[in-house]
Formats: sequence, structure tokens, C-alpha cells
Amino acid sequence: MKKYLILIVCMFGLSLSAQSVLTGYNSNSFTLQSSANASAFPEANFVIGFPGLSNVNIGMQLPLSLNEILKKGSDDSLRLSLPMLNSNLLEHNLLSSNIKNQLFQIGFKVGAKKNVFVYVGDEIVVDAGMQFSDKFVSYLTKGNASFLNQQMDFSTQKMEMNAYNSFYLGSAVKVNEKLEVGARIKILRGIANVHTNKFNLGFYTDSTASPVFATTLTSDMLIQTSGQGVANDTLDFDPMLNSGFAFDFGASYKITHQLSASFALNDLGSITWDASNNNLYSTEGEVEFLFTGLTQSSAGGEDLQAQMEEITDSLLNVMEPKEINGSYKTKLNPSMYLGVSYDLNEKHHFSGLFHSKKSIDKSIQAYSLAYQLQLAKSLEFLASIQNIGGVNSIGSGFVWSPGPLQMHFVLDNILVADVFDAKNFFVQMGLSFHFGRVKKVVEEEN
Repeated sequence: MKKYLILIVCMFGLSLSAQSVLTGYNSNSFTLQSSANASAFPEANFVIGFPGLSNVNIGMQLPLSLNEILKKGSDDSLRLSLPMLNSNLLEHNLLSSNIKNQLFQIGFKVGAKKNVFVYVGDEIVVDAGMQFSDKFVSYLTKGNASFLNQQMDFSTQKMEMNAYNSFYLGSAVKVNEKLEVGARIKILRGIANVHTNKFNLGFYTDSTASPVFATTLTSDMLIQTSGQGVANDTLDFDPMLNSGFAFDFGASYKITHQLSASFALNDLGSITWDASNNNLYSTEGEVEFLFTGLTQSSAGGEDLQAQMEEITDSLLNVMEPKEINGSYKTKLNPSMYLGVSYDLNEKHHFSGLFHSKKSIDKSIQAYSLAYQLQLAKSLEFLASIQNIGGVNSIGSGFVWSPGPLQMHFVLDNILVADVFDAKNFFVQMGLSFHFGRVKKVVEEEN
């Protein structure tokens, strides 16, 4: 169990990002367009992503900034301030994260009119989230004396982590000069998972009880995990047994010569985690433990230590979840894009975007207004202002397309330079090769 907890922490740390294409959604980068919208149609006849580097997203999203939890002391050192932490937390707090690394992608146009683009690819996805309430943190930091004769129920605390491989096959069709549609099917293989199916904790401290301040603890939980064999060689693990499917759909429509609209719905699917790879932890219903406190005797510290050990053993015997076996299914976190774009002329382009992504029990919503400047035929500059989950940020980046090479780099929060006020950090980068678009460039020059 210890090794698996280390694995969870490591994977969660590596996946601290809210992967979403905002600044680059309406850019010239086909890789960014396609990852967000299955209907994206490339200019080139043949596209191949650079193996392992065609599309890499890294970042983080936190509920609080450092300035909201740290306080400067008399010696100018920074210290964690529990009062600031408690006052700045919301009723429901969500740390959402996701990372995608595209291992490869290759696609080409087919048909006499070259109006169908088919492609295949593979990527690693780590999707994680943690949900907690301000009351839970306040109870842990202030202690039960601040909540006498109050039934404290903590049933909204959850942690989810999903790591899987996605092998996908997709197609985008240029129906006519105005309409493009596309779809993707993904074959999923689960690598590791932590799913909080049920996590009900309760505390009640009775000020009138004898002994005084006796506290009743209740627990009813079911935590489902898969993939402990990744961290523990002594456990059997076969990711091919953790299987599932998902689908992406997208469409874009050119309303006028200058105005376009698009829609995308991604990650509609689930993974079934095979029993042979799983470890489930359950209290098998609600259990209860009465903590009556400690008593002081002439033995001093040794007696207190013995009491603590006895209480800990009793608590574990009653409250510790039992390990059981079984299979289970988890859904992916679906996301949606709604976008509009306006081409003022060949150089100046404007766009708006709404993006929503489910994470645990909440949906993280993002709004973006973007500007694309075509500095040269091979260089596009990107800029945007965004609001992601109530946090404002400014994004910037570029798409460079010299010859067959196309490179993109986007930083979706350039204000992250102010480390102590930053709540998010997103960077997207990638390399791909595009062949078969030289003829179009020549025609435009003529």
C-alpha cells in the first residue's frame, strides 16, 4: 500500500495541469486544432507528428495562490498561515489536472477530391482531481474543540486519478466549402486508477459526555484502485485487461467568408478495470469508534505513549478498510468546445471560445478571447485573455511553419512570472511535418 501511495503522489504531481487548447484553438497549428476538435482539416495532404514530441502539454491548476496561504514573519521568512488558509478556501475546492503526451500521429488525405483526411495516433493520458471542503480543512487545523455539539459530515472529499493509453483512429471530412465534420474512436488501456466510490466521514464531539469531549467517529468508504502492480513487482498486473472505448465528435461551419463557428465533444467513454489488477478498500458499511480521550498518570510520558498506541490499534481494528476484490468501471471526464472566429483580413483574425471539462463532481468552465496575427506566411503570433474557473490569465504563443516543418509553442498564462499570485500554469509545445501543401502556396503567390 505504501508503494502505491507513493505512485499516486508521483503521478498526481506529474499531471498537475488542466489540459485544454484555448489560445491555440483557432491557430494555424493542425496539431492543436485536431487535439481539440475532430473535424480539423489540414492544408497538407500528409501529416506526421514527431515521435514523442508532436504534442506535449504540461501545467498546473491550484485552488489557492502562495500569497493566500503564506505570511511574512518578523524575520522576513515566509510561514504557512492557517488562518489565511481557512479564510481563503471556498466552500468547495477543486484541484483539477490532466496531461497528454502524443506518442505518434500519422494521417493523409484520400479520395479523388482529397476531401477526406484519415489518421491514426497514440497518446498517454493522466487525468486527476482532488475535491475538498473548507470545513474539512478547518476541522483538521482547528481541532474538534471548535465544533462542539455539531455533527460534522465530510462526504464530499474525493480524489480521482486515471492513467491510460489511448490508441485512436479518426477521420475528418470536408463535406463542402462551408462544412467540415469529424469523429474519432479511441481504444483505451488502463494503466492505473484511484476512484473514490464512497468516502463518508463523520465526527461528533459531545461537551456534556462523561468523559468530557468524547468524540464519535463514523466512516463508510469504498476506494477502488487498479494498477498497484506498476509500483510493486510482487503483484500481477496486465494493462491489456483494463480496456475501454471512447469517442470524439466535432464540426465546423463557415457562416460567411469571414465568420466561422465550431463545436467539439470529446472523451465520451469509459474503462473497465479487471479484477485481477485491482485492490478495493471498503469498511463494508458504516463503522463507528468512540474516542474518550487520554488520562494522565504518575508514569508521565511513557503512559501517554502506551495509551496512544492502544488507541491507534483500536482505531485501526475498527476503522481500517478491508481489502476486497472485484472489477469496476470508470467514465472519462468529457469536455466540450464552442468556438467562433472572424477573419478581418489575411493578417488579422479574432476568435472567441467556451470550454467546459468535467472533473469529479464539477465542471471547470473557461472563456477565452483570442487574436491571431499572421506576421509572415510561415509565422503566426497568438494572444488571448482567459478566465479559467474564475481565474483570469493572459496567453501567448506562436506557430512557425518553415517548409514541411510545423512547430507550436503556447503559454496560456504569461502572468505566471509572478509566482506568488499564480494559480495556474499551462504550456503546450509540439513538432510535426506536413507534406503536399507547396502547390497551394505557389498558386497564392501567383
